[in-house]
Amino acid sequence: MSHTSHTIITDDPRLSYSIVSKPKDTDLGFLDGSEGCGICTNEHAVALDKYDYLVPLSAEDAAKTKHTEPLPLSFLQIKEGDVEAGILWYKQHYPKVPDDLIEIMARYNFGDLKYATRKSIKNNAKRYRKKHAQKAPHLTKGLTVKHGPVVVTFD
Repeated sequence: MSHTSHTIITDDPRLSYSIVSKPKDTDLGFLDGSEGCGICTNEHAVALDKYDYLVPLSAEDAAKTKHTEPLPLSFLQIKEGDVEAGILWYKQHYPKVPDDLIEIMARYNFGDLKYATRKSIKNNAKRYRKKHAQKAPHLTKGLTVKHGPVVVTFD
């Protein structure tokens, strides 16, 4: 068997690899001694789940959205309304961002905040305050508060 080799070269050197014939020394390749070919080891091997391909924006999409750069495919695969998947995506790609802000970002891109206006947010905040307003507790019944100079003595 002659030594044959086929190399696949891509733009990303981590995805380039070579298919080679079985080496004569079995310690270097097939441990079971079978015939065939193998894939050369790649010192920069990266798991496929770590790759996220960018999808370029068309001219009309760029005009409709605020995005000017291509978006990752994993971002575009999240369905509208799936805020939990959006939260997980942001946590994976932006681990340093606080969780409270991640939830807002996910709701803005995938949930109800996408269609919110300034007026609707203001009205929702008013409704929330009105609904959850706490009345002052009546623990101070019979207690009067006088405003004036206060003298504190330390004996």
